[in-house]
Amino acid sequence: MPDRPASHDSQKLVRCLVANRYQETSIRFVEIGAFRLWEYLMSSKHGLRIGEPTLCLWVDESDYEQNANVFDRAGEVEAVDRIVVDLFDREYGFSQTITRYARSAESDRVVEILRSHIPAALCDPDTCQIERIGGRAVQQWHPNARRNILTGLEG
Repeated sequence: MPDRPASHDSQKLVRCLVANRYQETSIRFVEIGAFRLWEYLMSSKHGLRIGEPTLCLWVDESDYEQNANVFDRAGEVEAVDRIVVDLFDREYGFSQTITRYARSAESDRVVEILRSHIPAALCDPDTCQIERIGGRAVQQWHPNARRNILTGLEG
């Protein structure tokens, strides 16, 4: 099997519904390890309500196609892109990678928002690269679960 970049590896995500103060809603996908901190930040700093968290597995398009018959039986499947932003800061001599997930139909808008948060000095092709990796989020439904998803240590 040929080597492939880590950016194509599967990832556990939490899919949730986000509502703002005007009751406008959107769907977000957050890496499971960062979910609790992200949820706290979104609700405390931005006043958003986070609800309906469900566990998903993100797989890149080729992995999905190879196993579509299995994934399609596992739960609801939707097209979700992994957006990888690689930044290199010459002044400080380090690079940083930021990864976000968005429904494929919303990816252009998410990339636009991410670009708006990048300092102008870091927006040239030598210092900023944005890659969009097509994939699918397979929602895992557990109708008999008696507790919320384990997204970290409790308490």
